[in-house]
Amino acid sequence: MPADRRMETEGSAMMGERLCANCGMWSQVRVEGPGVPGIPGSPAQGECKRYAPHPSVGSGHRHVLWPVTAAADFCGEWVAKG
Repeated sequence: MPADRRMETEGSAMMGERLCANCGMWSQVRVEGPGVPGIPGSPAQGECKRYAPHPSVGSGHRHVLWPVTAAADFCGEWVAKG
């Protein structure tokens, strides 16, 4: 296999490992499939804890929101779990 093609393949494998599901700053909040009400077959989702949460004010309630991502999303600031 030519060197440039080998690097391309190795890069793809590395990107495959840097998914939100494998990141230490991600925690799953919804399961895959029919566990998500009204969205059959939807991917697992979780909250990214890389940055501070965003405040959300409305209807008299104050709370914060963490960015929600799919488990299979690529993480640009991936950190190993553990």
